[in-house]
Amino acid sequence: MRDCANSMYLISFFFVPCTVADLAPEPPVRPEPVPSASKAAAPEKQPLPTEELLLPEGWKQTLPKEQHLWVSKALFTRDKSGRLALTKNLRLWWHPPGPRPLYSQPPSSPDAFYHARLFLWVPYRLWAYRLLCSQPNCRRLGFPMTACGLYRTVRKVLDVSGWYYMATEYLECRSCKKKLAAWSQDILSQLDPVHREMFPAVLTYRLSCDKEIVRWMRGRSLGNSATSAYRSLCVRHREQWIAQTTHYLSVVGKFPDCTTDPSSLAARLPQMVPVPCPAWLLSVYAKDVLTRLPELKARVTSIYGTILKMDSTKKVTKKLAGEAAGTAAWVTDVGNEFGQVLMCVLTEAEGDGLLPMCSRLVERYRRAGEVPPQLLYVDRDCCSATGKGKAAAMFSEWDQLIVRLDVWHFMRRFTVGVTTDSHPLYAPFMKRLTACIFEWDASDVERLMEAKRLTGCQPTAKELAKHCRRRTRGAQETMQLLEKLLQDFMGATDTMGIRLLDQERMQEIWQTQQRHVHCIQDPPGVQLYRKTGQVTKEGVILPVYRCARGSTSLESFHLHLNRFVPGTSANALHFQMYLLEGLVQWNEARGVAAVEGARRENICYGGQLLQYCNILSQQLLGQKLVQDYTSPGEYTGELIGVEYLYSQTNRALEEDLAKDPDVPDDLQNEDLLADLEGDEGFEDAYLDEPTEFMELEGNLQNPSQPSSQTDPAAVSSSPASSSQSQMESVGPDGQPGYDHVIRLADCLVDLRHQGFVTQSMVDKIVMLWNHLADHDKGPLIYPPRHRDKLLKGRFKVSHSKTNVTPGTDSLKRCFLGEGGPAQWPSASRLVEAICLALCRIHPARQTISGVRVNRWAAILRDYRKIRDVVLGSPGIMAQTKLKLFELNQLTISQWFNARTKEQEREVLQQDIEAFSAPLVAPVPLPPVLQKLPEAVQHGHSCFESAIPQDASGQAAPRSRGRPPPVGTAAASVKPGPHVSPGTATYLTPASTSAPFAALAFTAALESFSAGFAKTVAFPAGAAPVPVPAGAAPVPAGAVPLSVPAGAAPVTVVGVLAPVAAPDEKRVPKTTAWRRKKLAEAAAAAAAQGLTPRKRQAPQQFLCQKCGQPKTKEFGHSQFRGVHFCAKASGKTVAQWMEEVKKGETK
Repeated sequence: MRDCANSMYLISFFFVPCTVADLAPEPPVRPEPVPSASKAAAPEKQPLPTEELLLPEGWKQTLPKEQHLWVSKALFTRDKSGRLALTKNLRLWWHPPGPRPLYSQPPSSPDAFYHARLFLWVPYRLWAYRLLCSQPNCRRLGFPMTACGLYRTVRKVLDVSGWYYMATEYLECRSCKKKLAAWSQDILSQLDPVHREMFPAVLTYRLSCDKEIVRWMRGRSLGNSATSAYRSLCVRHREQWIAQTTHYLSVVGKFPDCTTDPSSLAARLPQMVPVPCPAWLLSVYAKDVLTRLPELKARVTSIYGTILKMDSTKKVTKKLAGEAAGTAAWVTDVGNEFGQVLMCVLTEAEGDGLLPMCSRLVERYRRAGEVPPQLLYVDRDCCSATGKGKAAAMFSEWDQLIVRLDVWHFMRRFTVGVTTDSHPLYAPFMKRLTACIFEWDASDVERLMEAKRLTGCQPTAKELAKHCRRRTRGAQETMQLLEKLLQDFMGATDTMGIRLLDQERMQEIWQTQQRHVHCIQDPPGVQLYRKTGQVTKEGVILPVYRCARGSTSLESFHLHLNRFVPGTSANALHFQMYLLEGLVQWNEARGVAAVEGARRENICYGGQLLQYCNILSQQLLGQKLVQDYTSPGEYTGELIGVEYLYSQTNRALEEDLAKDPDVPDDLQNEDLLADLEGDEGFEDAYLDEPTEFMELEGNLQNPSQPSSQTDPAAVSSSPASSSQSQMESVGPDGQPGYDHVIRLADCLVDLRHQGFVTQSMVDKIVMLWNHLADHDKGPLIYPPRHRDKLLKGRFKVSHSKTNVTPGTDSLKRCFLGEGGPAQWPSASRLVEAICLALCRIHPARQTISGVRVNRWAAILRDYRKIRDVVLGSPGIMAQTKLKLFELNQLTISQWFNARTKEQEREVLQQDIEAFSAPLVAPVPLPPVLQKLPEAVQHGHSCFESAIPQDASGQAAPRSRGRPPPVGTAAASVKPGPHVSPGTATYLTPASTSAPFAALAFTAALESFSAGFAKTVAFPAGAAPVPVPAGAAPVPAGAVPLSVPAGAAPVTVVGVLAPVAAPDEKRVPKTTAWRRKKLAEAAAAAAAQGLTPRKRQAPQQFLCQKCGQPKTKEFGHSQFRGVHFCAKASGKTVAQWMEEVKKGETK
């Protein structure tokens, strides 16, 4: 009874009418005039003792004291009866006034400098939102929730740069008396996406977190962990607190005459509220993911493809901690030709453990009506000596499926027979191994070589893979080339006699892998390349290809998969949510890349809001405003990630979502401020990028020939020009005229002993310069180190606002010598020849005047002497174009070491027969596929989120003696025990013309709000009859529903009725009930043919002054036994009451 009384007190104490109108903007605060110096020392006037805080008792305990005054003034007033009432001009966000623009006296308190905003969540009051009770029976019968005052607790919400506070209303079911705070999940789940998006936070038991912070943590990139978010929040909160404190101290410092004790001043300053620990942030993120869990699973199981790849990795399983630690041995992924991932599961072992996953994939294709895939690439179990391989057996329903072995894994098996990968012949061996399997398309190679010809550089492995296509040579040719490769390298050794290959081991590997040569060949009729774009280099347009061959895309995905789970460990639930979030984002990004004209900036990872936006835009605009590139279908029930691992041990992954944030959780108070043992956000920052064996191919030249400076025309194996003089020498780069370069270099080296040059020496240098070939006299092409646009990396652009080209200054600093930026000697044949001569002069470090001098320092010293003499000679500079650029010790040592290794590699390859097979295909490859014109639409049933309808403006106020407003509830007929068979019920047509926000509630009607049902009974089989006088009138336009005898009783719930005009006479609830009983008795008497008993009208007391009844209608009133007659006194009742209260009338 006490709880009921308290709740009734809260209802009457806090409920006020609300509208949708926002408060008008507050007028700006005028600066006060600056007083004289004598008045400046006076402290600011303290608030009056009579200034009352209009706050509920619960708010006073949970809201900080510095927030009390402004919240009290902004939100609460007192009504005519003196009760505390909420303001009528409601809105969501309430911002504090803050400090004054100008102070004439020292502020008495720093509270105004530390105010925080308030979020008032009152969906029932603000939008008149119709909310149903959370109990199953009440929700089935459609019983609505009504206002029950304000919730006693004010929540503190963590924001990006501080904190704000949140208050809400209390809702009560009028049937079962259950009470819920409006921020409960049961209430929020009933809101449509537009109104649901206005709720700004994720709530937990002790604290709450703003959604912007949660959105920070959704990104699954490297280093994006809870610890990283925690440290960023600490910095932002500290900066905000420092700014507020500095502002307050700066104002106090303007009044030096007002002496203040430093200790008391420091005691006034509020301390910064510490940021909760990363464990709490992680729990908030988990709660956010669990609310989107059905859609995330549906998106993962809505991906298809025609070329599938299946691969496994072990690295990420080491991060699985908790009860599941050590139970997973592999993570197996299935991808498609676009790089999207169809499924990702954790398993105890490969092989038979994947059979359920493969069966459900086949079922996914069958249910969606998709064409089965043509090709499957695997890393193992591609074939069998006795029949169908294990991989094909797991997809037994796909009879036409072709299974192929990934070439990268096939080549990795040969590396087992290599003694060491640091062997000088390891790179040539792997290049030849790749050349034995693939051949390039001639037209693509020629186009790339033309683009690289002007730069003087050979195409890199990445450029070849990006702009050129290749295909397998065929099983028979590949077998012959592989046998020849092993025969040539079987006895190859380095200069110390160490063999490259272990003969016995390699022979055993070759015997085993011979049958897999057929498994790595490209299947006929399957196009593996798709054009994804084009770039222009040196005026040549180069196409950009994406290859669907092999499982390379999955190997790249495995690197990102390891980054999906930040840090070094995660329990099963957190591992699962990281995995699902990462899979959805990865697939959406790959889907955008596959569509022509799509941009990564337009990526949206779905959600109810996106679906609702497309529904509305489709209805109103006839088109979708936001493109969803991975349109989700219905969730197929496939087990993903840790769920699949648990199913192998007959366990289930618990995914609990607490619906009530006011229920205690498992997190303790001391856990919110726990110390950090380490920063898991950057544990993975030192992972190396995966390297494919394609990089080992180098250039397109024969591996037995030099490849560093070979002319591009050497690819076609054309002979040297017949016009070349037989007396000219060819340098290491294949260019003629190398003997003239050596003569000029020797002449310049002689200048190191003298600091000047004679005229005869100038003439000799000019003569030798004139003998150089044209390509040695021409402009130098320096190796490019700087790019205007970075092609990879986390930081794509510079933050500098200057006009300097981004990155140039930083590049110079990286390669800066004492005199300027340095280059490698190989950029010029003349400089390289000078350095070779100096290396022969200085074969090792030496001692000069008792000082040990480094070899490279001695070479650099002599080179700079030569350079200074040449650049300081006007005769040489005027008659020649000698370009002796700057070097440093690092570039000289790097050049020398690379040259030495290359020479050793060439010497060791002399005993190996040259590769005779052509590197380019004699027949052009078939035309490539183009990017998809639009996102692929699959045949699965679309995923439909349970989007609630917008019920704003439909809440029916529970009024006393007055029907509910128009459009406050939807009329529905439901079973009920209140109307017997043979009765008729009036239903009022629905109308929403009068908004609920515009209703004029009186103070007595502000206490209750609920649905309203009105039933008028009639005899069985009788037509509706007029209601006798004195009964409640039948609503205009009401339609009678006849209920035949024997039918089930019905009750009309939430009948719509017209709104009573504000000037209509108010009918109390008891009066309406008596009139209803009189109407029922009159109807029963009329049915029996009896005359109803007439009720005598109550006798009214008459005024002796005017002769009229003593009622308010005739201007009468009384106060403390004194009667008043307006007609006799000539005053109104209000004027008389004012005089009485002032004591003027006795």
